[in-house]
Amino acid sequence: MLEQLHLLTGDSEASLAHAMMVRIVEVRKASPGFVEDVECPASYKNILSLDWSCNVLVEAALPACKALDDIVTLKQSIAVAAQQGQPQHKTHGSTLDHSLSETVRIALEERLREKERELIDVLVEKETTDVLDLCGLGTLTTAWDKFQKGALVQVEGMTMASYPGLTPDEVESAMKEFYSSLYSPPIPSFENTIKDPTLRKLARTKIAQCVCDKYSALYEAMSRPDKGGYENLNFLGHTPQQVRTLFTV
Repeated sequence: MLEQLHLLTGDSEASLAHAMMVRIVEVRKASPGFVEDVECPASYKNILSLDWSCNVLVEAALPACKALDDIVTLKQSIAVAAQQGQPQHKTHGSTLDHSLSETVRIALEERLREKERELIDVLVEKETTDVLDLCGLGTLTTAWDKFQKGALVQVEGMTMASYPGLTPDEVESAMKEFYSSLYSPPIPSFENTIKDPTLRKLARTKIAQCVCDKYSALYEAMSRPDKGGYENLNFLGHTPQQVRTLFTV
């Protein structure tokens, strides 16, 4: 259903689910049919509950979430159902509670957190590759990965210094470029792609951490005579800890 509406309207499945959830809550608040509890079969009572509506809409939209902002929208849907789904009608002096149950809310929020982590990991992996290229470490990390994968079939005693892409001149040039970027890391701002400031900062921080991890791995390997094989390590101008301090968002 949501996929068909998405094709017709161009709106994301998450935004469509949110609009439906808001409308359901508004109708429940205005409808006199929800003022009093009426005995009815359990199957109908279940379908009429906000638990059922919210669960169906969130689960239907979740697989189609491709951006972190979609997750934020679905979180807002849950908040609408949990906080605004309580009509201000009273029966015999007590207000009826027709809001989202705590059990369903917690379960849905956990599902959203799982999807959120998944989307962040995908985004961080892609953007880390781009940032490594922009700051000068891209060619080194690519060559380093190839060196590691081919370690079992290489000539015995072969070191990084003699491997294409990791020669002293190539490393020195790449490190100079990388060090020049430390005071202004080329990490994307995500201002136009991630509206939530907390998620935006999380994604940028993870990218910085991944770049620093790559540098740390290179630094440690190059510093080992049996693996690096470099006669002079003057091109390593900063320790991994120094880089972590400088390469921040």
